[in-house]
Amino acid sequence: MSVLAFIGLALTASIFLAVLAVGMRVAPADLRNLFNRPSLLPRSLLAMNVLAPVTAVLICKMFSLHPAVTLALVTLAVAPVGSLFSQGMLPLVAPGNAVYARGLFFASIVLSVVLTPLTVELIQVIFGGDVHVNPLSVAEVVISSVLLPLGIGLAIAQWWPAAARWNSVIQTVSSIVLAVCNVGLLAVVWSRLGLVIREGTLTAIILMTLIGLAVGHLLGGPAEDDRTVLAFATVSRHPGVAIVVAGLMDQPLAPIGVLFAVIVSEIAVVPYQLWRKRMRATGPTTHGVR
Repeated sequence: MSVLAFIGLALTASIFLAVLAVGMRVAPADLRNLFNRPSLLPRSLLAMNVLAPVTAVLICKMFSLHPAVTLALVTLAVAPVGSLFSQGMLPLVAPGNAVYARGLFFASIVLSVVLTPLTVELIQVIFGGDVHVNPLSVAEVVISSVLLPLGIGLAIAQWWPAAARWNSVIQTVSSIVLAVCNVGLLAVVWSRLGLVIREGTLTAIILMTLIGLAVGHLLGGPAEDDRTVLAFATVSRHPGVAIVVAGLMDQPLAPIGVLFAVIVSEIAVVPYQLWRKRMRATGPTTHGVR
């Protein structure tokens, strides 16, 4: 087995464990909180599942990007929210508002089963011959690596509540495996990283990240915690899912593009993250159900 094939299997395992942990952790109250807020839920879906992919497509059309970066940006825009998202929100929002982050994570995972294959089909229409992938293959990947572990996690939470004590361990293992895979992939492809970087590549990735943060922040409504959660949900997508889906494309450098885009995006969000931490520390947060 090649190194890249092994990394691919490890990424799949990381996704499986991360989503399994989500299924074990999500409580009925998390879902009720999200679905009982009739104006916030549509705004959340608009930001994450409509405006984020549209922004990615428009930016890719504006800049002369390598096809691998084009696939990376669009694939990341339609991937479910990243596995570290709900944990990363905890220091940025009030404890009671973390329920919105967990509910949004759950909704993103469920919707990705349908939206990711559909968006891939749309990408093929927009970019023509630059993309060759069967949306059914994408659906198979998303179902096996996302929907299946989510269902197993929900079943465990229902029939074996005591297993909740292993939730943090499973999440930690998933995060470690993902980090090791990213480092290993970077080491393997380092010599080819320069092949996907063209003039304007950094600008395109940073612009997409900043627009995504702004869209989520504005559509989050008047509550500051909701704005923070939706801003990060709009730009924080699971790199493992994106790499696996990108690997199905007829573009061998696509996983490299995903990894590069994730690294640049994580740096680009730091100013916003620091700003929200300062706001959280210096003043009360507006709450309320809409």
